[in-house]
Amino acid sequence: MEVASDNKQRPSGYVLAGSPDHCFLPTCRKPFAATCVHGQDGHYYCSEECTAEAKKMGLAAVQELRRRRA
Repeated sequence: MEVASDNKQRPSGYVLAGSPDHCFLPTCRKPFAATCVHGQDGHYYCSEECTAEAKKMGLAAVQELRRRRA
């Protein structure tokens, strides 16, 4: 007997609203697994190492372009 599941996973409301889902560091860009690190510059990174690298690179003034809502 096979059981058909109609329970498909729906994306989180945070993801649908445009929350970050990958590392902000341009040389990394890894998707977040279970956790992420919120850097002092306001961006989100996949690890403390990426946060330190971004601080050295001076990414505090860089802003990510957001999608426009229609």
